Amino acid sequence: MFNNRVKRPVILFIGHMNKMWLGGLVSLVVILAALGIGMMKAQPPAYFSVQSSLPVNASVEDSSIQFEVETVKQNDAGENYFVNYRLKREQFRQETKAMLSELLNSTVDKNKGQAQEKWLALSTKILQEGEIENLLKIKGFQDVVADVFSENVTVIIYAPSLTPNEVSIIQDIVVQVTKVRLDKITIAARK
Repeated sequence: MFNNRVKRPVILFIGHMNKMWLGGLVSLVVILAALGIGMMKAQPPAYFSVQSSLPVNASVEDSSIQFEVETVKQNDAGENYFVNYRLKREQFRQETKAMLSELLNSTVDKNKGQAQEKWLALSTKILQEGEIENLLKIKGFQDVVADVFSENVTVIIYAPSLTPNEVSIIQDIVVQVTKVRLDKITIAARK
């Protein structure tokens, strides 16, 4: 008479305690999603104006960013000597890299192999020069440029003169980085 196989809704099979857990979990997810969306909308989007050149200096005034281009005057005296030296050195490196890049794309294996060797040598030179310059600045020298060649190293320090102790510090750092002999290191002070 009575049908024992009456289909009941799934919700009735889930106990009352399970309903509370499920409801709480769904509520928590909804609240976290609303908070996340609200926080994303609270941050103003970044705005970058289209510019034809890259700026050197930037300052924030009010809620806008002001750009100012810094120019370096060509001058071989004082600190500008070091800036100009680095600019010329970087320009030469970029030209060298461009030429080597063409050789690296060559189909001639001999050219490709030589270009790889030159590229590796240039990379090692750049790394060593940067390391020498950074270590000397850490030691307290105001400005410095280093030029590493295959058999010798030249270091120019921004100072009126150098004490024997400072020369010794410079030599120790150069030998540590390049493994070149002391008689192959040239050190000059330039103010």
